[in-house]
Amino acid sequence: MRRIIAKYLGFYIQDYHKGTKIIPTIRYLEQTRKWNRSKIEIFQFEKFKKIVQYSYDNVPYYHNLFNSIGLHPDDIKSINDIEKIPILTKTIAKKAGLDLYSKEIKSKNLRFGVTGGTTGIPFHYIKDENTRSFVWGSFYQWYNWMGVKLGDPVVVLWGAPEVINVKLKSKLKNLFLRYFENTYYINSFDLNDQTLPIYVKKIIKFKPKLIRGYLSAILQLANYIDEHKIQGIKPIAISSTTETLLPPYREYIEKVFNAPVYDQYGCGECGSIAFECNQHKGLHINMEHVMVEVLDDNNHNTINNEGRIILTDLDNYAMPFIRYENGDIAIKNEDFCSCGINHSFLKSISGRIKDTIILKNGKRVHGVFFTDILNEINLPETIKVSRFQAYQNKPGVIEFRLESKENLERDYIENIKKVLNPFFVKVDVLTFKKLENDKSGKFRYVISENEFI
Repeated sequence: MRRIIAKYLGFYIQDYHKGTKIIPTIRYLEQTRKWNRSKIEIFQFEKFKKIVQYSYDNVPYYHNLFNSIGLHPDDIKSINDIEKIPILTKTIAKKAGLDLYSKEIKSKNLRFGVTGGTTGIPFHYIKDENTRSFVWGSFYQWYNWMGVKLGDPVVVLWGAPEVINVKLKSKLKNLFLRYFENTYYINSFDLNDQTLPIYVKKIIKFKPKLIRGYLSAILQLANYIDEHKIQGIKPIAISSTTETLLPPYREYIEKVFNAPVYDQYGCGECGSIAFECNQHKGLHINMEHVMVEVLDDNNHNTINNEGRIILTDLDNYAMPFIRYENGDIAIKNEDFCSCGINHSFLKSISGRIKDTIILKNGKRVHGVFFTDILNEINLPETIKVSRFQAYQNKPGVIEFRLESKENLERDYIENIKKVLNPFFVKVDVLTFKKLENDKSGKFRYVISENEFI
């Protein structure tokens, strides 16, 4: 009964609450996802020209910027002309402040947010009804790719506190909405040895088709299920977000739940950016909603090479983000996927620029570098390591932290140092019973205190 209510009423209630048009957007995207690449690109470019013209006419920052460099929206005649527009960084956005807001801004159905301080300079942003409809519409349309239908029961492991300084009215409203959405939310801050048995029983009773949320929280749940040989949790899909999905963790989660893991990528400023299909060869870019460039060190578009992500939200007229650098790095691919969806895709997402470790030769590496090393060591103790964390506050020096409930053999620790030593000036390997998440509830596999320009 609850599934039927969620299917036929839940999203209309959600639209009313959020001030969005999710259902019409889902139906629209079901059609556009069948388009060929050429039609998608034409559609995308028309939306791009429209928001550029609007921004010039109504957003002080872009009006002044274009005038200062002698650029007019009429000069944007092809997609290649996008490079004429200077990149918007977080530093510039914060300095611009209210000048990034539209002069025609209306208070109705706006939502306010702030970027995470752990990934750069935080600043406040706003989203209008149009962009949030595309964000949520594309997110729920992605459920079809995973075989999950609207209204199916979903467990969400999220990091937002829900019991501290929350008014009773807000609690009741959240319970009401989640009932009609057929979702069971679990506060990832509250996951520990005492609460996990309780949550696991509730999950078994809830019978979710999908479990989604923070990767670190999903791993914590998977570890408990694996250690205690829990039966009865049989989702058809797992969806991770907010943290880089490293290969060994994908394999482990899929083994524990006997279900495929689907990755997704987004950021608070632009919302839903890319989603993984059932071929698991990359994440299809949400081209109806966002333009994604991947630039090399010379600010040129690069394909099949790692570069900086530059985003243009095609739907947010309240606070346009045009050529916005969000601090992430990825590899873009223009090939066609066998799944039949003709959108470009991100072959891999390495994480934040700040989430890189500098070797003694100056090269930067990501978390995958360390998972590969752990896999190559291939000793029995490796299976005892549930998570790792690479910490650096000086280039060429590293503190490599291992999480394990068991005592690791000294020879194993020394072997890790031996393997890492050629890449660093100094290596310290430390062991912990538990590595803590950050204040947002996310777990960071790489923590770098290095300064990046």
